[in-house]
Amino acid sequence: MEMLEELEKDFNTLANKIDFKNYDPLDPNFMKASVVGLMWLVGGKLCCGSDVEEELDGAAKYFQMYEESGDSSFKDMANDELRHAGILIKKHLAKETDAETREKLSVLERKRQDMAKMISTATVPMKSE
Repeated sequence: MEMLEELEKDFNTLANKIDFKNYDPLDPNFMKASVVGLMWLVGGKLCCGSDVEEELDGAAKYFQMYEESGDSSFKDMANDELRHAGILIKKHLAKETDAETREKLSVLERKRQDMAKMISTATVPMKSE
């Protein structure tokens, strides 16, 4: 998502340089804003599911911390990330019509379910001090 945020910021900066009272579509400021704006738009379409992947990555990191420390709060945090991923997947699927993107989201849902099963059955022995 950092890429999209950077493109959005750059687009806004470049668009503010355009004189819309006397603009020329071939003006360098207009051209730069157009190209960055298109990248921002296309990047947003291509990144569908990247927010889900971020949540899944977060779940994996928290689960690793649970395995290393035995602290059950990390396991809870991993489950929270998986719950967030599930919500995002449902939201994306509700509005997505592209078959390829829907399949990608379905793959992410299967990955989420597999992680949830693994985390729910995991136990870490308490470390003796």
